[in-house]
Amino acid sequence: MKFSSLPIINLLGKKGRSATLFVFALILSFSLFGGALILTSLKNGLKSLELRLGADIIVVPYEARTKVSADTILNQGNRTYFYMSNKNLEKVAAIEGVERVSPQIYMCSMNAGCCSVSLQVIGFDPESDFTIQPWVRQSFSEKLGDGDILIGSKVTLTESRKLRFFDKLWNIAAQLEETGTGLDNAIFANVNTVQSLMAAAEELGYGFVNDKSSASNMISTIMVKVADGYDIDSIVSQIQRKVRKTQAVRTKSMTSGISDSLSGFSKIIGILTALVWLLCLFILVVVSSLIINERKKEFAVLRVMGASQKKLSRLVMTEAFLVNAAGSLSGIVLALLFILPFHTLIKNAIGLPFLLPKFPIIFVIFILSLLFSVLFACLTSSYAAHKIAKIDTGLILREGN
Repeated sequence: MKFSSLPIINLLGKKGRSATLFVFALILSFSLFGGALILTSLKNGLKSLELRLGADIIVVPYEARTKVSADTILNQGNRTYFYMSNKNLEKVAAIEGVERVSPQIYMCSMNAGCCSVSLQVIGFDPESDFTIQPWVRQSFSEKLGDGDILIGSKVTLTESRKLRFFDKLWNIAAQLEETGTGLDNAIFANVNTVQSLMAAAEELGYGFVNDKSSASNMISTIMVKVADGYDIDSIVSQIQRKVRKTQAVRTKSMTSGISDSLSGFSKIIGILTALVWLLCLFILVVVSSLIINERKKEFAVLRVMGASQKKLSRLVMTEAFLVNAAGSLSGIVLALLFILPFHTLIKNAIGLPFLLPKFPIIFVIFILSLLFSVLFACLTSSYAAHKIAKIDTGLILREGN
């Protein structure tokens, strides 16, 4: 039997001891990788939300209660609609310091036989839009025609590439990339298409606007871009004064609550991860100490057979590396199996934007977590390797330990 084969023989011969070390390594890597991946996904979701807003200010009808409605559409995907006169578009554009304005119009399909599925519908003006089209161009570079729709990443893309809304078929031009927000459960179209949807809904008795004659003159929100050098809060105040029955909200304030929640959630994950690691560190040190006491006679016999202290230390560290590498790798794979298939459920449970990073980033987190977990666990075993050097071989064999 070669000395180099002893680590494998020892690990297989002491299955209970090996299993204990394996489980603790698994817990360490699971908490580290899982926590890092969830926090990265939350930060990606917040960044995606900020990019999707794209405007400095959002103006909606006062009764819409802007912060509630906008947040629920963007973050949670709630279906809603509200309207105001498109004359407000000109009033906002006339305010000094406003560089660009673009309208959007909301409606929702029904959860009934007239529609394939109940979804939030968001209409935009391709000529003036500066918030949706930069995102759309990542998946669709052509001009969006009348009767065409774009679907979010969570909406099922049918083989026919058509969806039925209010007993009419609408062509799916493209499916958009995932954002980790409620927009993944929405459909997008130009204003003409949304007005056609409204007309189709009216024919079936689904009313969105009380005054049918004014339906073509209604919008839901005004996206505002403020020119450089102007104070955004000042522009918000002017809109409040000059455009009656509307509410203007700075988009930064819409994401501040989410950012605060993310910060609080990050602290909780950080504290829990630190507690898990401290507990595991303490237990691993204790277990290593017990293992050394249990194996004193084994090490003494190996010393009598000619093994040097350096070889014994290498034996302990090799065993530690093998079992901790296996446990760490298993913990990371387990975290992947837990997070990747159920990331939508995690997002819903947390109630925050959640966007998984791209594969290269996941791979980097994977490698760093694996290296750090193995290194950390092996360091605790170095304590055991250090104690080997203090073993008095003759005394141990005389005592019969």
